[in-house]
Amino acid sequence: MSSGKITYSKRNRQNFSHATEVALVKSGDDFFKRALEIIERSERTLHFQTYIYINDSTGKLITDALIKAVNRGVKVFLLVDAFGSNDLGTQAIEEIIKSGIHFRRFSPLFYNYMIRFGRRLHHKILLGDEKEALIGGINVEDKYRVEGPETPWLDYAVYIKGSVCLDIKNICESLWKGKGYRIRRKKIIDSLTHSNLNGDTIPVKVSQNDWLRRKERISKGLRNAIRHSHISVTIMASYFLPSNNARKLLRKASEREVKVRVILPGISDVKLAKKATTYLYAWMFRHNIEIYEWNNTILHGKVNIVDDKWTSIGSYNINHLSHYSSVETNIEVFEASFSKVVKKEMDYVITKCHKITYSEYLEKMNTWQQFTCWCAFYFTRFLFWLEYALLSNE
Repeated sequence: MSSGKITYSKRNRQNFSHATEVALVKSGDDFFKRALEIIERSERTLHFQTYIYINDSTGKLITDALIKAVNRGVKVFLLVDAFGSNDLGTQAIEEIIKSGIHFRRFSPLFYNYMIRFGRRLHHKILLGDEKEALIGGINVEDKYRVEGPETPWLDYAVYIKGSVCLDIKNICESLWKGKGYRIRRKKIIDSLTHSNLNGDTIPVKVSQNDWLRRKERISKGLRNAIRHSHISVTIMASYFLPSNNARKLLRKASEREVKVRVILPGISDVKLAKKATTYLYAWMFRHNIEIYEWNNTILHGKVNIVDDKWTSIGSYNINHLSHYSSVETNIEVFEASFSKVVKKEMDYVITKCHKITYSEYLEKMNTWQQFTCWCAFYFTRFLFWLEYALLSNE
């Protein structure tokens, strides 16, 4: 029986690191100001890894800052996903390489006369000098940093300092070199020793999902947290299609009288995903899960809070695509004060959301709507299965 606390095995505790500073970062000026500050403060190395990197005004802003870092003698490594950053353009890539930035595309679509649809680099990491980092779901694109009266897509990241950056460095270097990420025991000991010397006090964990490399730490951490929840579970998800196992855990949490809330997009950049998620509304209503829709902009955030003590933020979507196909990275923070800050932000977002009621749902879901949502759900599941099959053959 659960003791009412989020517990971890001895083996999992070995993967903890520590930080001196952790802060919630919002898309827009907040994120890109911090990103530029990290780039400007760097003296030795910079790793920037992202899914989407576009040569629009935001991309040019970041590229110019990276070039200035190169001119200061900083080694800059820029890794972008080949599919997500397909619109970067040949000319922009040539200028990036010519400037001295070390540039690579992750998993090119065409390789050895074959089309590759499988493993994608979906995480977003900026690491400066192994000292400070940004990890979240925010891409380098104008949609996340708009100028004027418009509002950027709603998304979040975590700013982090301390010895945990050694683990982040390990991830970045492994992906840059094309090797599987593996934390060795010596790494853990070095990290813990370093944290003690520098007074790091905030327990954190860098978690990855990379199924092809047998890593499922984000999904396992989320399931473990929900399994041991006893007060509340708050989930913000842009493409919410939980597995049967995840739905079972959410149902059991609700049966234990845990308050479960999900913040979902009212409008989505992927209409098929929105339809598929709507199919699950009836299931959520049956199990007393509160549904809130954000209609002000596109919601792209991935935030999870359990019992106001555990928080996970990053690039991981609660669906099979993130679980099986993509390289995802989240930061798990085991500190109540940080969780309270994140909860306050989620509570504020909820005040700006529209709460979906069961009666409203019934009014909107006529027979045709029910049928189209059913089709979208099972067609999406088929696409996930197809992606899984293609990935398994790589």
